[in-house]
Amino acid sequence: MTNPWIDQKKIQDRLTRFFETEKSEIAVFGNTVNQTFEAFVFASVIAWYKKRGWAVEFANPVEDEKTKIRQVRLKFSTRGRPDNYTYAICRKGDIEIHVRHQLRVATRFHKDGQSPPANVCLDLAVIEATDLSRFDTHMHVSNSALISFGEAKHMSAFAELIAGFVGLVHEMQPNRLKRVRIGKWKKAKKNQPSTFLYVSGVLYRTAEGIEETIRRRKYDIDIFTKTKALTDSFDLPGRPTSKKLKTK
Repeated sequence: MTNPWIDQKKIQDRLTRFFETEKSEIAVFGNTVNQTFEAFVFASVIAWYKKRGWAVEFANPVEDEKTKIRQVRLKFSTRGRPDNYTYAICRKGDIEIHVRHQLRVATRFHKDGQSPPANVCLDLAVIEATDLSRFDTHMHVSNSALISFGEAKHMSAFAELIAGFVGLVHEMQPNRLKRVRIGKWKKAKKNQPSTFLYVSGVLYRTAEGIEETIRRRKYDIDIFTKTKALTDSFDLPGRPTSKKLKTK
């Protein structure tokens, strides 16, 4: 059943405009509400860069080998070759970064050659400009190429979800769990987004408590919800909800 606070059609319409595509098939931005929300968060990260003056272009895969027409195709599975899907190329001055959807990245503690490998398929990954044309579904990007990442969850957040995300940050970028939000952090944050968890609903009271301790410990983690957008230029279209939603 579709959750009442998400208007899937409005989000898909906004994504169509954002990606400047006339392709009308719902599959472009997900058949399920979960997938559409993932697509929205992917676009939100790109909008974050646009707002800060980055030039953005989309690298779209070839849809038809005969016509060579390129079309938006997002990655809603952990499987699949990365270059078979759309990603964003963001440039500012001589800096180039890529924003990828469902990208497999090695953990900070993975060692080259270990078997089985230690990697995670991240919902959203911001990486250094990297040629992934030879990558197959099982290959992972080096952790050293990872700039930032985010997870998109179509749900309201409880304490365990946020605690689990803190654990993921520890595996991927443990330096963000030091007291980094002091001193020159605000100036540095203008350049790249922090790691983030984006939920389509609200934070339950238990989750609010964990978020408060994250702020107090000055972890470099952001949490976004239906009422707190990653960027104010790209908020989440939704339906009015009852205050009773926030109860757990």
